[in-house]
Amino acid sequence: MNKTLIALTIAASTFGIMQTANACTTAAYHNGEAQVTMRTMDWNGYDNATVVGKGRGINNSYSETDGVSTKAKYAAIKIESFGHATVAEGINEKGLEARILYLGTDAGTQFQQDTAELANVDAGEVPNFVLDNFATVAEAIAGLESVEVIPTGITGIPGHEDEAIYPPVHFQLVDASGEVAVVEYIGGEMKVYSEHGASYMSNDPAFDYHLTLDKEQVEPNATIRAADRRLRAKVTTEDLYQRNVTNSQQALISMKATQAAAFSGYNQQDPYFDNATFPTLWAVFTDRTNKILMLDRAHTFATESYSFDMFDVAAAERVVLGENPTPNASFTNELAK
Repeated sequence: MNKTLIALTIAASTFGIMQTANACTTAAYHNGEAQVTMRTMDWNGYDNATVVGKGRGINNSYSETDGVSTKAKYAAIKIESFGHATVAEGINEKGLEARILYLGTDAGTQFQQDTAELANVDAGEVPNFVLDNFATVAEAIAGLESVEVIPTGITGIPGHEDEAIYPPVHFQLVDASGEVAVVEYIGGEMKVYSEHGASYMSNDPAFDYHLTLDKEQVEPNATIRAADRRLRAKVTTEDLYQRNVTNSQQALISMKATQAAAFSGYNQQDPYFDNATFPTLWAVFTDRTNKILMLDRAHTFATESYSFDMFDVAAAERVVLGENPTPNASFTNELAK
């Protein structure tokens, strides 16, 4: 069959903006009943994060170009960003988490070719595909290996609403048993990292570089560059293993220290990225044992808590559970008010 991707024309200036726009950090902890994760969303602008509950049975197509179509097997709580264009983060009723983070094309990001052999999943739809259809990391990896993940442009990015941006992203998957995987598409090839170091993830360079830092026992510096943020999150979270924290609530509270260590600031500049700033718009804590998601937004001291008893998991519908209280406002702008 003949397949056609959305044509992507990206000006050099636009690519430069996207290259310096996003920086996030994750840390997943798994010890006994304590199965918790912390993730920051760092973005120079705003994403209008909306928390939604989506029930079982919703019909989904994951690409307009010969896409995989399924009826959602599992209910999920998802954080939608950029006008609902992308699911940045989510957990399903089986305790499987999926998230999307920035990994630039300079790091080698290149998705698969659109061929006739397999059906397609858009790169920006990978978290949806995983959360809707799989219960474990192993199932999700097998599912991704059975499709082609293609670089259909992501739309709805603030300031680029009329553009389709090549998806500069990679993914982390974590399940209720503590299995974890980082998935990247480098040079058109799917790469999966499932060792302990995959519990900690940030951005450029490609993930094998970060694993080399682990092997060489490199200590983090205080900058907001990706390697330092990841290593600080790793050092702080590894302390929980040293203390053998097995209680979920204690682990969640302890992960606040990981959030602080990975915090990207509001106006702090990254000297390794042309002095760009990556304000932390929100941080999320997920409890895979109790299936709870807690969201800490930059614009408020209140922490929002979401669970699967807030919507009908058996109803095939999307329910808005929480919205940004200050839409279309960057944190820097809020400080000036």
